[in-house]
Amino acid sequence: MEESELDIEKEQLHDSLVKDILIDREDESVVIRIATAEYHYPETRRASIIAEKVASFTCPMKNPWGRSCSINEVVKNGSRLEIEMQSGDTIMIEAESFKIVKE
Repeated sequence: MEESELDIEKEQLHDSLVKDILIDREDESVVIRIATAEYHYPETRRASIIAEKVASFTCPMKNPWGRSCSINEVVKNGSRLEIEMQSGDTIMIEAESFKIVKE
């Protein structure tokens, strides 16, 4: 796997699909596995957003805009990462660090 720093520009992860979310309470980590949008990452179809030393994690599934597994926008503000889904839900993670690992 190739590691790269998290690029929070929404164009980078817009339309990528959240495949699954793994929470490891012992390691205090959250891994969000995604299928990347082909036009942003033509050579990389899978990647993981990894949060380490997680203090808080919320993942509503209310779908106010309708059901969707696609990412709309990703915003990082200090130790907080917000992933707005095209469903209208926002996944929120507070952690010490974030990175993307391309598979």
